[in-house]
Amino acid sequence: MMKRLFLLALPFALVAAACSSGDDATPSDHAWQLTQISGPDGTMTTLTTGSAPTLVFEDGTAAGNASCNQYSGSYELDGSSLTFGPFISTEMFCADEGVMDQEAAYLSAMASVDSWSIDGETLTLSSNGEPVLVYEAISQDLAGTSWDLIAYNNGTGGFESAWGDERVTATFGEDGTLSGSAGCNNYTTSWKTDGESIEVGPAASTKMMCADEKIMTQEARYLELLGLADTYRVDVATLEMFDADGTRILQFAISAG
Repeated sequence: MMKRLFLLALPFALVAAACSSGDDATPSDHAWQLTQISGPDGTMTTLTTGSAPTLVFEDGTAAGNASCNQYSGSYELDGSSLTFGPFISTEMFCADEGVMDQEAAYLSAMASVDSWSIDGETLTLSSNGEPVLVYEAISQDLAGTSWDLIAYNNGTGGFESAWGDERVTATFGEDGTLSGSAGCNNYTTSWKTDGESIEVGPAASTKMMCADEKIMTQEARYLELLGLADTYRVDVATLEMFDADGTRILQFAISAG
C-alpha cells in the first residue's frame, strides 16, 4: 500500500477561478486533474482518480502532482502553442502497482506537448496535432467538505507545520457554517465564496484553556488567519487560503474522516 505523504505545496499564489468557457479561456483559469493519457500506440487510456496527476499554471510556472511526486517547471504559452521547460520534482517512491510507471509516462508526455485547447471544463494537451493528455477542471466547491490543517503562516515570516496531538479541522457546511477544532477549543463561524474569493466571519469558540502554551498560541493564530482569508484554491486533496496581498496563510489536507 502506498504511503501518501502530504508535502507542503509549492508557494505559488495559484488562481482558483470559477470554471468558464469561450474563446478567452486559458489553461491558467483552473487547476486540472488528468483523466486520460496517450499510450505507446497513441490510444488514449482512462486513469483512476486515486493517483491521477494534477496541473496548475501561474506566472510562467507549471506545477502539480505527477502521480506520486510533486513537480514544477517553466512553461511558455503563445496563442495555442504551449511548451514546458525541464521539470524538477520530489523523489518519493510509491509502492502501489503502476504508479511510478504512470508518473514516468506522464512526465514524458508533458515534455512532448506543443499545443493546447479547452472545451468547457476539459483541457487537452497535444503533440504534433495528436492529443497526449486530457484533464478536467478541479471543482472549487467547498460545501460539504472537511479538512485538516497541515501548515499555517506564523506571522513572523515563516510557514510552519501544524503542531499538537489534536487535529485542527475545518468543516464547510452546506448551510454556510464553518466549524471544527482549533486545536484546544471548538469553533464555529460563517463562510461564503464567490469565484476564487472567500469570506469567513468572526469565529465563536469554547473557552477551555489547554496547558500547552504552544497549542494556545497556534489556536489564536489559526482563528485570526481564518478571518484574514481573501482567496482560496482546491487542488484535489489540498486546500490553500491566501490573504488580500496574495500571501498563502493556511494549508489543509482533505480529512480522512
